[in-house]
Amino acid sequence: MEEIELKFLNIDVGEIKTKLSKIGAKVKFDDHTESYPFLSEDFCGFNSTKKFLRVRKVNGEIWITYKDPMTDSEMTTRKEIEIKVDDYEKAITLLESLGFKRGTVFKKHRVHYELGDVHFELDTVGNIPTYLEIETQTEEAMKKICLELNLNILEGKKGTIVEIYPEKFNL
Repeated sequence: MEEIELKFLNIDVGEIKTKLSKIGAKVKFDDHTESYPFLSEDFCGFNSTKKFLRVRKVNGEIWITYKDPMTDSEMTTRKEIEIKVDDYEKAITLLESLGFKRGTVFKKHRVHYELGDVHFELDTVGNIPTYLEIETQTEEAMKKICLELNLNILEGKKGTIVEIYPEKFNL
């Protein structure tokens, strides 16, 4: 599946929650997430121009996620494959056994909303102000949802949060 993402910084969280409710988006979970990126010559956890591989615990579930490098677009556009697994430590051990190096754990608090196949995340990571991430399956859907939420699509940021705020991650 291809995913299209944009991140909106400097948001009014209360206002965004109200807007999401008004358009019919529903909260699916409000929880902490923990994930490990896996690194190799072609894989990087914070550089969206490289392949991406991680194991994540979110909302009581464990997922292995692979993403292609970002394509040239105004939005973060990447092919994504996710596989649900039942054992966090075994998933980590499997990827390490395949030669990948486990990166630094990445923790955040996430409030996840859904409206059909559109996902909205209010993410709080460390000392970075809460930001909104919108994920759609097409650029047209992204444009439409930004209009519905009265968000200036040109203010949406592409890339990973680490790429957007490298100074916050000591890179």
